[in-house]
Amino acid sequence: MTSTEPTPPNALPTAIVEAIEQLDKSELRAVIEYAQRRYEFEQLSVSDRIEAGPGEEIVRIEENPVYTTVVKRQPCGKDCEDCPHGPFLYHVQKVPRIEGESKLQWRYLGTVNMSE
Repeated sequence: MTSTEPTPPNALPTAIVEAIEQLDKSELRAVIEYAQRRYEFEQLSVSDRIEAGPGEEIVRIEENPVYTTVVKRQPCGKDCEDCPHGPFLYHVQKVPRIEGESKLQWRYLGTVNMSE
């Protein structure tokens, strides 16, 4: 059986191809495992990626085709007796970055009246 050197995909930058070609077997396996985890992370919905920060409470999350609506309560700072404040409404979108990953972009829309 004759084995030939694999041809890298055109989508990969030359610097990455060159770096991969220098790796030993254990380093290649680590890259493969990391790339798989990274791919799975990028496939998560916005809702799956939203987590409450310290002192925050996620009240509601609603997925829409273009954005996700998030209602949350949050603290304002130390020594505040009325915390957490809100609830506040946000539109959250997954935004691609040049580096190839994505980040969540939060847009504050205002205070929510929960009695309605």
